[in-house]
Amino acid sequence: MKLAVIGDPLRQSVSDFMHEWIYEQLGLDGEYKKVKVPPDGLERWIGLPSAKKLDGFNVTIPHKSTIIPYLDEINDRTAPIGAVNCIRRHEGKLTGYNTDWYGFVKSLEAADVDLAGKKVVVLGSGGAARAITFGLARIGAGLTTIIARDPERAKMLIKDMKSSAEGMPLAGCAWNASAVEPIEDAFCLVNCTPLGMKPKQRETPLDGDILESIDVVVDTIFNPLNTRLLSEAIFSGCQTVSGLDMYLYQAMASVDIWFGPQDWNQIKLNEMREAVHNKITGFKRKFE
Repeated sequence: MKLAVIGDPLRQSVSDFMHEWIYEQLGLDGEYKKVKVPPDGLERWIGLPSAKKLDGFNVTIPHKSTIIPYLDEINDRTAPIGAVNCIRRHEGKLTGYNTDWYGFVKSLEAADVDLAGKKVVVLGSGGAARAITFGLARIGAGLTTIIARDPERAKMLIKDMKSSAEGMPLAGCAWNASAVEPIEDAFCLVNCTPLGMKPKQRETPLDGDILESIDVVVDTIFNPLNTRLLSEAIFSGCQTVSGLDMYLYQAMASVDIWFGPQDWNQIKLNEMREAVHNKITGFKRKFE
């Protein structure tokens, strides 16, 4: 199968390495590449012969929502999210899925984090924030506050999620001084913005001082693995969850969509963590 990831920037992505590692372990016949598609180039790319030859592709920033009008259909479970990160071509039709929310939920399980009934703050209102909010509803999180620089996008996210929130209360807040109270009152904070992502590793969405009252900080960024936000969260005594496991689990779900359900017992998850971690950092680390 011919597969790819599209987006811009892609400098931080190691999806090609990760997928080819998975295919080798599972004995799957697939090739996977990175394709840079700038924000204003999606319509042109969709019509290219090279794009039409792909059996499927992942979608990352900034196309997770803007790709939807070009799809023939969206998976029923994905539809409420309003963002897709995995697309399958079958019999000439493109179907969109979201595996980010699944990857997020599985990453919490791997870190032994239980957010049932707990107050959560989500930073951002883009495709990642939509997937994470959907995932939080699936695990029964308590009051979830969306903090965004664009209040209108936050309002739209909340409106779109109302029908699938499964009773989880949702609130919106502007990214200003009024955000301090919900952040300080939260059990968990999830960064769904690209602030801190390579090559802008020095950036952070929040001042470290505000993290001291929070128990768990999750960053959906996987490169670098230890973002400035997570470093300051560790210094503040928070439990931290990097974007690595979310990245791995969403990829595994994408493989199931493209190739059919796989026997994941064939892969030792720690070996997969090691391979991807070492590729990202350039340093060897042993996962036990």
